[in-house]
Amino acid sequence: MNPTSAFLTDVGFVAVLSIGLVAYVKGHLKSLLIELCGTAERANFWLAFSNVTLVLVPFIFALDYRPEFGSDHNFIFEMATQLKHAIIGFVIALSSLAVTVYRFIPRDKPNVTMGSRR
Repeated sequence: MNPTSAFLTDVGFVAVLSIGLVAYVKGHLKSLLIELCGTAERANFWLAFSNVTLVLVPFIFALDYRPEFGSDHNFIFEMATQLKHAIIGFVIALSSLAVTVYRFIPRDKPNVTMGSRR
């Protein structure tokens, strides 16, 4: 397999992986966003934004990696390294999204009465 074919095949794997992970996260994220945003329209916007982010960031990481081919390099390991970079990008994007959503989740303050006597 030539370097161009290996690179493009790996980018295809990244696309399938990213879209699959987004499909998995989408259902869970949508119900949470509807609750946080208050309306379905707002939630749909942020869901679309999140989906685009969760697909594009791994692509950026995958496209940034330049595999090295030669007699001392195995293209399978180079492709695995490129996939690893894409997965790292997905985890970074998902973690950033999780931290952002977490900051907007309302927290119930405990009902503590000070100095209450019987």
